[in-house]
Amino acid sequence: MRTRVFPATLLSLLLTLFASSTIARAADDTELEYDVTARVVRVSLIKGQVSVKRQGSSEWETAKVNLPLVEGDTVATGSDARAEIQIDARNFARLDADSVLKIVTLREEGIALSLSRGTAAVRLARFDRDREYFEIDAPRTTVAAEKKGLYRIDVAPSGRVQVTVRDDGRARIYSETSGFIVRDGHTATLDFSTSEEGDWQFAQAPAKDGWDDWVTNREAYLAARLRYDDRVRYYDSDLWGAEELDAYGDWAYVNDYGWIWRPRVTVINNYNNWAPYRHGYWTWCPPYGWTWVGYEPWGWAPYHYGRWVYYNNYWAWCPRGPNHRRSWWRPALVAFVNFDFGSSYCWYPLSYHQRDPRSRHYGRDDRLRSMRPDELARLRRVDPAYFRAVTSQRAGQFGSPNARPQPASTELARRTIDMEPLRGDLPVRPSGILDRSNPAAGDRQARNAMARPAPVSTSMLERPTGAAVRRPGVALDEELRRSRVLNGRELLRPANPTGGGSSSSSVESVTGAVMRPARPVREPGVRDKEDNNPVNSSPVERTARPMAKPGARIKEDDSNQGSQVERPARPVRQPGTREKQPDQSEAPARPARSEPAPRYEPPARSEPPPQRSEPAPRYEPPARSEPPPQRSEPAPRYEPPARSEPPPQRSEPAPRYEPPARSDPPPQRSEPAPRYEPPARSDPPPARSEPAPQRSEPTKPSEDRPSRGERKKDG
Repeated sequence: MRTRVFPATLLSLLLTLFASSTIARAADDTELEYDVTARVVRVSLIKGQVSVKRQGSSEWETAKVNLPLVEGDTVATGSDARAEIQIDARNFARLDADSVLKIVTLREEGIALSLSRGTAAVRLARFDRDREYFEIDAPRTTVAAEKKGLYRIDVAPSGRVQVTVRDDGRARIYSETSGFIVRDGHTATLDFSTSEEGDWQFAQAPAKDGWDDWVTNREAYLAARLRYDDRVRYYDSDLWGAEELDAYGDWAYVNDYGWIWRPRVTVINNYNNWAPYRHGYWTWCPPYGWTWVGYEPWGWAPYHYGRWVYYNNYWAWCPRGPNHRRSWWRPALVAFVNFDFGSSYCWYPLSYHQRDPRSRHYGRDDRLRSMRPDELARLRRVDPAYFRAVTSQRAGQFGSPNARPQPASTELARRTIDMEPLRGDLPVRPSGILDRSNPAAGDRQARNAMARPAPVSTSMLERPTGAAVRRPGVALDEELRRSRVLNGRELLRPANPTGGGSSSSSVESVTGAVMRPARPVREPGVRDKEDNNPVNSSPVERTARPMAKPGARIKEDDSNQGSQVERPARPVRQPGTREKQPDQSEAPARPARSEPAPRYEPPARSEPPPQRSEPAPRYEPPARSEPPPQRSEPAPRYEPPARSEPPPQRSEPAPRYEPPARSDPPPQRSEPAPRYEPPARSDPPPARSEPAPQRSEPTKPSEDRPSRGERKKDG
């Protein structure tokens, strides 16, 4: 008994290990499941006539809502038409009438658009400049966004470009010769019709017009309908376009599939015999190939992510499949079957556990070969609802937006589900794609494509845009910043931006806008080139001359003036001596000059000038032969004539006024001298026994002394 149980137990363990290893291998391969993972945007709104031309195609097609756009596609709006392009969950680009917009770069690293004509408004609600870039090219202009905000670009038919920034945005704009920054609430205009070609004109942002009001109303409408909060529990963050599903259906959680979304009955009843992937059309979208475009306004995320499941008698969309690490965008999650040698095609939505036939690791399950017939029949038993979801279309109508797919009959639906799905793309191709294998058919297709008129003139489509030649996948911001702003020089950055270290090194490292080139070392005997010399632009070479002796005069040949100027030679100053200060009283009179003398130019020397410890004064008087007198102390402002004998030494400071010196000492007095002293006499004055009387009236002449008149008469 035990011998029978042991092999069964061992077999179950082996099957469990095999299943777990298969699931683990499938989980590891999901990241590389598809060969093509190009980034895609969609047309989310159309007003009027809007056309799209694919890269590599020669014809224009009418744009529809939910039409996918890839790198290289061009969108054109007619007169009185408007379009909205949803870039991701929160970022949008909107076009006004008579506008042409091309998607130059559409990758994970960043996005680059080209507006050759018209008006475009770009809303960046989620943007990180450190992780990706967003640039817009216009005629001779490149706009590089740096922050979240609203950016408007107007391109006139004459080539005039105007950039307006609002809502806390900031952009760096470049032309063919310059680069600047436009901040919030400002506008920059580049007009090539004026004489100031290539110069930007900055001003405050103008008042909002009708286009700005339409953009504001559209954003208010989307803000009321789109839901962004708590979406991670429903679907992955890489999945976008599902933020609008709350307006058309409800979310529910089930044990078999997790979170599912079910469209309301009132929504699907608008379509006759509705089923997934039935109301819409197939379009060719390189590099993916045939892509489904649903007519339902919500038909973006449910037809390009996840799986459709039939649960509790209704169809529901499941965003997360089994063992999926990332929700890759797919052109359509269906299985194709070819009937009657390619005369018709049938398709049906993939089930929850079924691999995509377009994936790299698709294959039939090998366990079906070892199953018993009853187990195989039970596995192939399908819910009748899946039979009703099979849709068919004739091969001649495949790819036409005017054709209507039809539900397949019950017998055709059973055959479709039992057959092996087609791998890769269908063999049919659209008429606009030239068939290289059949030159005659390719020429016929090219003639038919050229017969269709383009929505705009060919000159507008071929107008070059951008401040420089752009390479797909590479941003122009850094390259243009070096060439237009820094002119090839390196930006000077602080050596210690955190503020640590010595203060002297941090101060020296932040001076200047760019690295200043080092000044070349001047060789001895060679003078710098004079820029203002129209006669001789080469450096002037002068022969070495001996130093002039004191008092000699030399002649200097001035080649620029064409005449010889005679200048005095500067004498050599002896060490330890000082130059004599000029004395105005003893200086000889200068001869009159017929013309003003030059400021002062020293004679040219063959050897470099001697180094000075202190700067020379601006004016130096002529040197004199005799040395100046030595002074022990600084001279006062006024100095009397010098004498041979030194002045008498005084123990107390001298008064402000000193009388002339005497040979005999002054008489001694017992009382302090008055403030006024009469002139000195040779004989001492008579002594007085009593003080002089006080005078109350003018003194009369004495009777003993004759008056002044009598003395004069006697004399």
